[in-house]
Amino acid sequence: MEQLLAIVNVIISWIPEALAVVGAFALISARTPNKSDDRIIQVILDVINFLGSNFGKAKNDPAK
Repeated sequence: MEQLLAIVNVIISWIPEALAVVGAFALISARTPNKSDDRIIQVILDVINFLGSNFGKAKNDPAK
């Protein structure tokens, strides 16, 4: 039982860090243009959007 509580405490302690990482990637993806000619940049943008949890309507709008 003590091991289970220790695991839960570790998971709880990592939640703020995980949210900070997701938030940082969300900020980066919001400030980076979505259209790009360079395939490497587009792959990086896709990874940033994925890590920033930008799905559906939260994706960058290329029309802006």
